[in-house]
Amino acid sequence: MGGLSGVIPTIARPDLLHSARKAGASILPDRSPWHAPRHDRAHRFSLSGLYTLARAIAEAGVNADLFKTPETIAKSVNRKVRAELKRLAVLLRRLIFLMALQMELAPLKPRIGSNYYEPKKEDAEYRYVFTMVPAPSRSCPHFLKGPVTAPMRGPVPAAPLIARWQAMLDTLKHHKRRARRLARTIQRWQAAGEARPHVPPIPNAHRMPAAIALVSGGLTVQLIEALKSWPDSS
Repeated sequence: MGGLSGVIPTIARPDLLHSARKAGASILPDRSPWHAPRHDRAHRFSLSGLYTLARAIAEAGVNADLFKTPETIAKSVNRKVRAELKRLAVLLRRLIFLMALQMELAPLKPRIGSNYYEPKKEDAEYRYVFTMVPAPSRSCPHFLKGPVTAPMRGPVPAAPLIARWQAMLDTLKHHKRRARRLARTIQRWQAAGEARPHVPPIPNAHRMPAAIALVSGGLTVQLIEALKSWPDSS
């Protein structure tokens, strides 16, 4: 987990542990969204939402001392932080999706096939990949379902949670690159005649903090407006 220091260098400073605003700002460029060049409202909303989510994601890890890379954490802390990161991950994916829809790309070029039989090197460290597009769900075969076991008591390993947090911080740091890649994927979807995505409101928004609830509601409105230009495949 040595990569944490390179992603959020200021979080490890003791004088900034109690300032999640500075912790979140360390992931993004040192520019306020309101001092950016005057573009449309959707662009300014994306920048403001990015800073809000960066602060919330940084707070979730800092409050649980994940920056100290502990070996184990309490089960209750793991459950609480995992649920918070899962909720913020939905908003982060929607925000990057909105940024991808706002990009103007050159026409598609033929893609070069990849060699799927090329052996890959095993990664020694635990990694969590923050995917932008969900994998298709399939039913699990009966023979793959393991025996029912009783849950473990006491602390649980912290590596999976730290990896998830680090992956989200890395996505924030490279949000432009992730949005550009997703924009290419959206361009291929549109060329293939894929149906326009449906963006329902996120449930239980009234339980979120005020700033996060505003981002959640605003994302739904902005995405519905941005998807109006999606080619009609009907």
